Formats: sequence, structure tokens, C-alpha cells
Amino acid sequence: MQSNKGFIKAIVLILIGLAVLKYAFHIELKDILNSQVVQSIWSIIKTIFNLIWNILLIALDFIKTILSSAKSFLEGLNK
Repeated sequence: MQSNKGFIKAIVLILIGLAVLKYAFHIELKDILNSQVVQSIWSIIKTIFNLIWNILLIALDFIKTILSSAKSFLEGLNK
């Protein structure tokens, strides 16, 4: 239960911060998220994530191939 206190506190602080932005400074979160700068940064983040994901998939495929070859080699030794 203790760990939930910090999480709930963070959520409440974020909501208060968003309310202050909206009512005190007339800043909409939707406008910020739709801005060109945020869209460009999000595009870069997605590209980097896709690159890392593809590298991991290639590495996993390589490991599967190596393990399959090793298994075939070891089975050949047992015959």
C-alpha cells in the first residue's frame, strides 16, 4: 500500500499542474501536443524506437539461427 501513495500523489500533482496551466495561463494540453515541435520530437522518438526494435528482432533471429545450428551439430555428433 505504501508504494501506491507515491504514484497517486504524482497523478494528483500532474492533474493540479494541468489545471493551473489551463485556468491560470490559458494553455491547453491538446494545443501543446498538436504543436509542430512536439510532433517532430514524437516522430524522432518513434523512428528511434523502430530502429531499436528492428535491431532486437535481427539479433533474436541470429541467436535462433546459431542455436539451431548448434543443435544440429550436436545431434550429428551423437549419431
